Amino acid sequence: MANPMHSERMTALVYDVHPVRWTLCKVAGWVRPAVFWSGRAGLRMVELPVPALPSPRWVRLRPLLGGICGTDLAAVTQRHHPASVLQTISSFPAVLGHENVSVVDAVGPAVKGWRPGDRVVVESALSCAVREITPPCAMCAAGRFTLCQNFRTGPLPVGSMIGWNNFTGGTWAPYFVAHESQLYRVPDDVDDSQAVLVDPVAGALHAVLRRPPADGETVLVLGAGLVGIGVVASIRALGLRCRLVGLARHDLQAEQLRRYGADEVVITRRSDSQAVRYGKVAALVGALVVPSKFGHQAFQGGFDLVYDCVGSGQSLTDAMKYARSGGTVVEVGTSQIGLVDTAPLWLDELTLVGANGRAFENWQGGKRHTYEVVFDLLRDKRLDLSGLLTHRFRLDQYREAFATLAIRRQAGVIKVAFVGPC
Repeated sequence: MANPMHSERMTALVYDVHPVRWTLCKVAGWVRPAVFWSGRAGLRMVELPVPALPSPRWVRLRPLLGGICGTDLAAVTQRHHPASVLQTISSFPAVLGHENVSVVDAVGPAVKGWRPGDRVVVESALSCAVREITPPCAMCAAGRFTLCQNFRTGPLPVGSMIGWNNFTGGTWAPYFVAHESQLYRVPDDVDDSQAVLVDPVAGALHAVLRRPPADGETVLVLGAGLVGIGVVASIRALGLRCRLVGLARHDLQAEQLRRYGADEVVITRRSDSQAVRYGKVAALVGALVVPSKFGHQAFQGGFDLVYDCVGSGQSLTDAMKYARSGGTVVEVGTSQIGLVDTAPLWLDELTLVGANGRAFENWQGGKRHTYEVVFDLLRDKRLDLSGLLTHRFRLDQYREAFATLAIRRQAGVIKVAFVGPC
């Protein structure tokens, strides 16, 4: 790819939603999942202008690695409803991708503290600081910038994050742009393969900090993708002493959960009925599974705390059933429109906690961005992310990348990333 100082064009992976095409591909995808990355759906390679710097305090970046987030994958494979409320704080067409380790390529004239060649991870939220709105909204002032009230206002177009708007670009491209406040320097002893995981692991860590397990509690982590692994790893990295159980789909996931400190792992297959699935979990905590009608089951007893790291209607239903009366469920996965049995929320007087991205956390007597906390844990050898990035692809291999994700169990996938151009 030519330097954009000489060529203002680039080839990028662009996503857009067209109702008719979405509907046709949704139907076809039940038979042939490859339709979602065939060019007939919402994702395609497009030649675009390199994004311009919106203000003098912005920088242009070149991704070294751009991760494929579970939310991005769900959008591409149309597992999320196209009318989700997230559409109201997004703008299309958008170059997808926000997980990254990047190099600063060029800086605006008012940028301080950054120069070309700096290796960084980029916080994706397009909050008040990024929009240069003063005073900031109440959420941003409290350090909860992913809850910013100005994603639809200010001097920038609509957009809540890099990769889900039509002006910054995203990491599935040779270049994207970001505000100087979004940059966090990568320590020299953290290699690219670990740095690209900082964003999803920070999301998992933020969920744990939202509701940390107390000593002696029984804790269930539902979902064993990278976020679920990150929740288990974060709990143990923080030195929290609880009984920690993980739910996995296959042996590779179970191995990783045990590696990071799960005391026990239950493997539930997609083919398992609800009765079988619930029976496996109930046996661990002395709970009782009570048959209901139409193949549904009630679950009596359960865990003090459940982290739902999937984010589907079924996973949230399961998480609430797996929690004991008076227990807590933390919703970590990016939830969308779905069918949820809310009876346990009411019947068992559960506490339901949302965990959205990152924040400025209360950490060691001060306020630290979740990325910085992850770097602290890596530096102190309390967290080790080596080996979790299992597959890399060039952007022009995107069909192969998504085909590999479609058979992740057989392919041994934990995390997939696109490699930036040299």
